[in-house]
Amino acid sequence: MQVILQKSVSHLGLVGDVVNVAAGYYRNFLGPRNLALLANPKSIHQVEHQKKVIEAKKAKERTVAEAIKAKIEASPVTIAHAAGTGDKLFGSVTSQEVVMALKAAGFAVDKKLLKLETPIKNLGEHLVEVKLHPDVVAQVKINVLKK
Repeated sequence: MQVILQKSVSHLGLVGDVVNVAAGYYRNFLGPRNLALLANPKSIHQVEHQKKVIEAKKAKERTVAEAIKAKIEASPVTIAHAAGTGDKLFGSVTSQEVVMALKAAGFAVDKKLLKLETPIKNLGEHLVEVKLHPDVVAQVKINVLKK
């Protein structure tokens, strides 16, 4: 019996897969838990259409993320911070300060999307990664200047 999986089932397949299962397995396990539905030409066509719509949506989100990446990488961000001798900062530049500087530059970025391994503790130019999409990562130039 062919069924279309509505949810991922371990040892069977992922969402949208058409798989062969025993009639009792569908009737007693997959069907009552709404994990799968019977495969017929109409339902297969619906699943294929849903996959196409999802892929188109993902492609659109990726192109938007690529456009934002180009804008972010084209405009470096400047942060003024108190510093002492030897280009060392009093304190450090944290991810929250980077988010605030990006917000002032016109980019709304969530703090969780920044990849700042360690806080910035020196003056100069630093690169910070911003994850805009699962496939798109922007490199933001952060110029730390003496206040």
